[in-house]
Amino acid sequence: MNCDRVRRALSERMDGEHLSRHAAHALEGHLRTCAACRAFQAGAYRLREQARIGLAPAVPDLVEPIMAAVRTEARPVPARVPPLRLPSPRRSLLPRLAPAVAAALVGVLVGSLAVGGPWSRERTATAVDVTEGVAATAARLEAYRASFQILERNLAPDVPLRELSMEVWFRAPERFRLDVTDHTVYPSDAFTPTDLRLVVDGSTWYARSPSPCPTIGCPPAETLITNRTPFSSAAPVPTDLVLPVTTLSDDEGVTVLGMGTVLGRQALRVEMRFERAAPLFPFLRLGGTWRPFFPNDRVELWLDATSWFPLKWSVYPSGGHERDQWELRFGLPEEPSRLAVLRVEALAVNETPPPASAFAVPQSEGSIDQGTTAVPLEAVEREAGYTPLTPSEVNGLSLYRVILPPEPDGEAGDTVLAYTRGMQWLKVGESRSWEGDELLGPVGPHAQEVALLDGGIAYYEPATEDHGRRLSIHTDDTDLYLETNLSRDALLRVASSLPVTGIALPEDWLVRETPEGTVERVTLELAQAAAPFELLLPQTLPGGSALAAVELLRFGEDVGVTVYFQDEEVAIGGGAIRLHLLPAEELPPAAAPEQETVELRGLEARYTPEAARLEWLEGGLYVSVEAPGLDLSTLLTVAGSLAPVPVSPGPTP
Repeated sequence: MNCDRVRRALSERMDGEHLSRHAAHALEGHLRTCAACRAFQAGAYRLREQARIGLAPAVPDLVEPIMAAVRTEARPVPARVPPLRLPSPRRSLLPRLAPAVAAALVGVLVGSLAVGGPWSRERTATAVDVTEGVAATAARLEAYRASFQILERNLAPDVPLRELSMEVWFRAPERFRLDVTDHTVYPSDAFTPTDLRLVVDGSTWYARSPSPCPTIGCPPAETLITNRTPFSSAAPVPTDLVLPVTTLSDDEGVTVLGMGTVLGRQALRVEMRFERAAPLFPFLRLGGTWRPFFPNDRVELWLDATSWFPLKWSVYPSGGHERDQWELRFGLPEEPSRLAVLRVEALAVNETPPPASAFAVPQSEGSIDQGTTAVPLEAVEREAGYTPLTPSEVNGLSLYRVILPPEPDGEAGDTVLAYTRGMQWLKVGESRSWEGDELLGPVGPHAQEVALLDGGIAYYEPATEDHGRRLSIHTDDTDLYLETNLSRDALLRVASSLPVTGIALPEDWLVRETPEGTVERVTLELAQAAAPFELLLPQTLPGGSALAAVELLRFGEDVGVTVYFQDEEVAIGGGAIRLHLLPAEELPPAAAPEQETVELRGLEARYTPEAARLEWLEGGLYVSVEAPGLDLSTLLTVAGSLAPVPVSPGPTP
């Protein structure tokens, strides 16, 4: 390995990527003899730790002008619904938690959605009721506005509690605004208030956050995107704050704890892991300074039993050895499991349409033009040279926009049709000139092969925090890409209604060269036949998981097998479960500075918390099970269930 390759491999390993045994040994051998690369590694680890726990630098206090602009906007509200107002800047919000005041502020929701609720003692809501209720509401919700309070604990030793407010506006299909104002009184200028703004008005997207520059007086960081692709993952609209369509798109991992009252309204209390609930906290990714959160912390969410709007959600420490070690790594104090470390609570919610002025996008220098062109459907043939394929089944959605990317686009296609209804959306991208050797769209090589109702083949990936459910179809002359926040079953029905029959991937798409060797996507039968060992597969997987892909890795004379499993509906934060098998007599060098030794299958295994990876030697095999987002207990259950499985003939995974 040369120095450039070593430094790329170090970066990959720090990001949790798995290196083959050969690559890992070559990397460690180079580090033993190269002082420059050892210095690079040490510096990279120091930089990462500082970035993860450091404080954002100070910027000018822009709260007063921002709030003045907000207060001057006209926001007509019917008399029966109290107007939503942000508190005065820097004024404590704690008194607003008084139940009587909060109940009065919420008021009466406009109309009744009556999606199976309210619940009674004779009828207890289930997780399925919740997901179905949220989906039904998403199809009809046209407008929304709400005010929230945010309380955050343990940002820093001298900032034990922060108070922020958040205001959210929405009009279907793609008008959204989010303002976060920091009301915390900080002990010094070393802390920068986390004041955020996101405004989306159809094809225009704007974000503002504190500047990352280390000098006092730096202007805020601004991003302006114009001619945006509809429902773009590069410029997202975090609408789970309005209705948790992504968070609660699947009932797996969601537990209904019971009924109660929040802000004077009947509400259901549900529970899930923080990593699953990440779309409820989009402000954590918009910028500013926030404390870290453990993926397995418990999130308790209260949903209005009639409208399914989130009314209150809190993060509670999960406890246990893993959580304790994580606290030490981030320099956090001991956090009791009964005390919420983050709480978001509604102060007022209604469905009054916000005024158009709420979505006025500020001017900003250095805008990014995505270059899309909106055209009528009847004009596409003249502009693109063909009439786009349209699905006959769109789950009740209506055509919203037709766009032409500036050039053939692997993320979307030559043409993109966007459909919408309320908060539900669907995109269909098409290319007649795709020359790539991979699937069209952000659908990776480990996507699950699925059979469509028309007898065709497609490749599917579940929803993530950044993308909806995705599906790619390949034919001899056309490639299609579909993305949606509809359910998996609905997406498959839409894809099956397209006037095209998908085929299996070309053979040259199934093989790729990597620094670790040649990787080939194969069936289980071919993997078992080619591997010089008996294939092991887990007998126990998290609910909703299914086999996605199988790969053979060839490096010289060595042959390994990697098997991927994915949740069929949602993979937020977790991603795929990866099982890797390779003949070996020793473990590769550790991929991260922190490991633990655990007992597994009567053997000693190495556990790397940062990558959620177990590695051990068994019967002449190196075995690793990696599952970002799974806690150690679940990971041990999956790994402990490995067993030889007879492979019968069947379709390609």
